[in-house]
Amino acid sequence: MGGTSVSERADGRESVADPVVAELLDAVEDPAAVCDLDGTVRVWNEPFAGRVEGDPRGSSIGTVVDCPSDPIERAVETGARTIGCGPLRASGREVTVAVRPVEREGTVTAVVVSLSDSADPFETERALYEASVDAAADAVYVVDRSYTIRAASDGFERFTGIPTERVEGYDVDCLREHGIVDGEIFHEGMRALRTLFAGRADSHTITSHVRLDGGMGYVENRLAPIERDGEVVAVVNVVRDVTERERRREALAANRERLSTIVEDLPVMLVVVDAEGRIDHCQGLDFDALVCDRSEFLGEPVDAFEPVCPDLVDGFHRALDGETAAATATIDDRTYKACFEPLSESEPTGGGADDAAPAGAIAVAIDITDRTRREAQLQAREQELRAVIESSADPIAMQDVDGRYRVVNEAMVEIIDDDRDSIVGSTPEAVFDDRFAGRLESHRRAVLDTERARVVEETVAGEPVETTVQLTFAPYYGPDDEVQGTVSIARDITELERQRGELESLAEIQELVQESVRALTGATTSEAIRESVCERLAGSEYYEFAWIGQRETSGREVTPTHWAGIADDYLDEITVTVAADDRGGGPAGEAYRTGEVQVVHDVTSDPVFEPWREAAVESGFGSMVAVPLTHGSTTHGLLAVYAGRPNAFSKRELSGFETLGGAVGFALAAAQYRRLLESDSVLELEFEVRGETPLFAASREHDCRFEIDHAVRTGDDRVVSYLTVEGADPAVGAAAARELSNAEDIRELDHEDGPHFELTLTDSVFRYLADAGARGKRGIVEDGVGHMLVEAPADLDVRRVTEAMNARFPDVSLAAKRERHRTDAPWWPGHGDVGARLTDRQRAVLKTAYYNGYYEWPRDADSETLAESLDIASTTFLQHLRKGHRRVLEAMFDSQ
Repeated sequence: MGGTSVSERADGRESVADPVVAELLDAVEDPAAVCDLDGTVRVWNEPFAGRVEGDPRGSSIGTVVDCPSDPIERAVETGARTIGCGPLRASGREVTVAVRPVEREGTVTAVVVSLSDSADPFETERALYEASVDAAADAVYVVDRSYTIRAASDGFERFTGIPTERVEGYDVDCLREHGIVDGEIFHEGMRALRTLFAGRADSHTITSHVRLDGGMGYVENRLAPIERDGEVVAVVNVVRDVTERERRREALAANRERLSTIVEDLPVMLVVVDAEGRIDHCQGLDFDALVCDRSEFLGEPVDAFEPVCPDLVDGFHRALDGETAAATATIDDRTYKACFEPLSESEPTGGGADDAAPAGAIAVAIDITDRTRREAQLQAREQELRAVIESSADPIAMQDVDGRYRVVNEAMVEIIDDDRDSIVGSTPEAVFDDRFAGRLESHRRAVLDTERARVVEETVAGEPVETTVQLTFAPYYGPDDEVQGTVSIARDITELERQRGELESLAEIQELVQESVRALTGATTSEAIRESVCERLAGSEYYEFAWIGQRETSGREVTPTHWAGIADDYLDEITVTVAADDRGGGPAGEAYRTGEVQVVHDVTSDPVFEPWREAAVESGFGSMVAVPLTHGSTTHGLLAVYAGRPNAFSKRELSGFETLGGAVGFALAAAQYRRLLESDSVLELEFEVRGETPLFAASREHDCRFEIDHAVRTGDDRVVSYLTVEGADPAVGAAAARELSNAEDIRELDHEDGPHFELTLTDSVFRYLADAGARGKRGIVEDGVGHMLVEAPADLDVRRVTEAMNARFPDVSLAAKRERHRTDAPWWPGHGDVGARLTDRQRAVLKTAYYNGYYEWPRDADSETLAESLDIASTTFLQHLRKGHRRVLEAMFDSQ
């Protein structure tokens, strides 16, 4: 290190190794010196020399200042800045001694000592801060007039993470190249340097957001000139990390802004009056809401509030008298709550203690309108809830977190059979038996642990039977959203459980009925149908006995033909007729006559069951139901079902039995019709019909003959048949048919010899005959009289067919009856009548296609037209047609 003069103004000082340090010392206005670790002065500035006697060279700080705390020793030991104080030995003047250690490679090698008057510690700190580059804990660097960085402290590297050798000797622009400062801050710094070098400023401070070694932060740059012989030769920049300060300042500014916004915008008013009762300050609440301006009040006596709110005036007077007060006032439609506090200030007294003297009063008022309204709403809501709780028929209770009852309703009081005061404050252990109380406690704890509602069922012992209770537990919360306890509701569901069991039984019974209906599809004969139904019903756990009977051909008695169950002897003891007498007035005869399901809920008490009561009781029956087996207008028999308990048949069960009766009636009718098709012997019946119908009148008037045949029944109980007119213009038949009350549609056919028209009829006699198990072959109207030719199975009760005819026409008589054996065999052997292979729908489709000329060339009708007449889709029509063709061809070719 080369020796140079420190300063011409510092006479007699030693030469120093670094002129920059000397210049820094010269730039410090307070006395400062660089000392060895023992306090020996090595370098000093002119103010320091002026404070000591004689030449400072070789002296020590101890010979200059009498400082018992020895701050130099403490600074060397701790490596931190220390401060002491004491009198100058030369003048006895009290000074502050500030010592900052200078470290090299982690070792204290020297100290910088500054002296200042004890009354101005701030200047002491400033002098110490600028005394030496290396002594500064902050980053320090020096820029000469060529804008070259002459020196940088170790703190610079700690600050920025950039080694000092990468900036010392380089243009100041390297700070921007290293990313330490951005362009805007760099240009501001350059303007400050130019200003300082020109001598137009004594210092300059820049606060900037820069990159530090630990990331982005705020720094304060304090630039000061270094002069030599009255000329600025360099500028020293002391860089301090002020990140925390700036962040605190930003937070404080934000808080102040928020506070100002809150005070100004929220419904809060602050009013201060002085000791004389004059308004000194108003802030906050919008005074426009008070129909006045706050400037009107400042400096005025507090009585100025009298016209606006007298309660405020009274509160201030009480506070000025030293009393804390509160008041609630309503201004317009707003409600305000004000709190008044006296203000005081201390006055010294002769005895050394201070007395509080009145200094005024302060009032803080808040708008509590919304809160008051909410409280009123909550109070009303609470009253409503209490009313609901008290009016509930279910016991309701609220328990705290310790399990003690806090609220119980009247239903709870009645259940426990104790007074309310005894229950409130107690626990379940004091109210219920140990087992039930233990269960309640376990449920309550589970709700508190999970803070979730819980629904459980418990059985409570009682007389004459146990009671099933549904318990609902839920947590309830306080204003702080903390769980305060549980609320529980108990509901007696004993009856509900019984009904639930009944519903389950009903579902099983409904399934039993549905199974019986499905089983009918596999039964092809009347005997199999009746047997299947009886066995399924009697074999279930719900019914004891079931039988199916038919009306005798020559009488009114209903004779059981099939039965199943535990009471075979019962049928030997009873007689059932369809006559309206004692034996026919019961449920079975009534069901047969009316076609409606009849039920006896209690065989021991129902008077209509008197003739059969004794036998039923002996057989163990409690109730029974009678079900007519009806299809269309024809009753094919009667089903009777018996249960071992009274009231065994609910409304839903009866509805299921009604469905079952219709399904069995349909199955029996279908079996009879199938038997008609397959039987070798049939009855041919001819009925004479008289009356006044449009066809009857037209036949007499035009001396013609009408023939209706080839009836096809559609799925919606309509019948498509074909009308042929002989002896008159076919238009005569069409006109008469249009006048029929049951004619839905008439379509003309292009057949010269007939049939001439396709008729779609509702309520057709052909349907009545089919329901009775017979087949209407054709109807003939001539000379005003009708004749109906019918085929029926040889064993079919003719009376049933007659009843079917009477259901459609009022004046019917049996004109002829003969039995015919079928001798015509099909031209293909071995497979019987091909018609037996066809379903009803396939047979209807084939017949409709044939009689409408579908097979003519060219066709007289297309598939769409025929499908429309049958009220089905054309694709469905073609599907049935193809399947019908296949059945006919199978019957023909499989037999060969």
